[in-house]
Amino acid sequence: MPVIQTDKSSAASRSKIHRRKKKGQIIGMLFFLSIYLVISTGGLVLYGPFENLRSTVIGAVLTSRHPWYIEYFYSSTALAKYRPVGMDKMSEGTMKASNFSSVNDTGIEVIPIEAKKYSGSLLVIKDPKRVHVAVTKYINNVGQTVSEMVKDANAVGGINAGGFYDVKGKGTGGIPMGITVSHGRYVSGDQTVRQPLIGITQNGALVIGKYAYNEIKELGIQDAVSFGPELVKDGKPFLEETDGSWGIAPRSAIGQRSDGAILLLALSGRGNGGVGGTLLDCEKIMLDNGAQFAANLDGGYSSELYYKGDFLVPPSNPLGERYVATSFVIDGVGNGEKH
Repeated sequence: MPVIQTDKSSAASRSKIHRRKKKGQIIGMLFFLSIYLVISTGGLVLYGPFENLRSTVIGAVLTSRHPWYIEYFYSSTALAKYRPVGMDKMSEGTMKASNFSSVNDTGIEVIPIEAKKYSGSLLVIKDPKRVHVAVTKYINNVGQTVSEMVKDANAVGGINAGGFYDVKGKGTGGIPMGITVSHGRYVSGDQTVRQPLIGITQNGALVIGKYAYNEIKELGIQDAVSFGPELVKDGKPFLEETDGSWGIAPRSAIGQRSDGAILLLALSGRGNGGVGGTLLDCEKIMLDNGAQFAANLDGGYSSELYYKGDFLVPPSNPLGERYVATSFVIDGVGNGEKH
């Protein structure tokens, strides 16, 4: 015998169908609303009245791995004023390096850095002669993590250093960018031209500028990488407010005080302890902490600061530590080390 649907069950069925349709309509409205918000927010950032915000966003994209994204929205002429300051914005010529060979203070100070946009840490290494460049042991193939380099060197800490190339996806971070010198040994790079350099002499002086390899040897530089731009020179800001922004991102930097102490700075970002800092933020922090000289190191997912078996500033990369070509590591001094 066929089942006869009652008015009550029919009404319940119609009600259920109505609820489903209403739910679908709400989901559809939310979807289109989210699309509208994304488009309108993007339009407001790119074409609205907030010039500082626009400059920061465009600068961040132009210094990312996908700078062409922003070129869909602006002509090359319009983008000219937002072009980031070059990594090679540095002093040119040979400087007279200071002599910190008599500094033997083994102390290391950890200074927390806190701001609305980021958090971070500054390591103050009192004896600059303890800081050296470590290079991936798989050079020209793949890089290593900073923590691996620290452990391999029996060091107490380290920070990511220079830039690197990834050619046709062959490995990650295995080829250092520019000139690289470690413990007085030439590692890689063009020896014939001046190029951006962040180096440390055998007497512990931090040298920042454009140098050729013969000048590096004349200055007694024992450890060096290529990156930039320069942030502080002779205790004064090197970058200006009008310099193009690199946007907001995790940052790393190195500096030196007048007493010889090396400053290693890392700022968190990309949702991991904040959104990040700018080059001018790094410049200000270095100046606030007595830097006479300072330079920007590789940033973004490479940025991290590792000390005594833990991260003072962990990498923002969701996959963990990035493989890099070089790092600045801090030599241990045995059981008598003072912190």
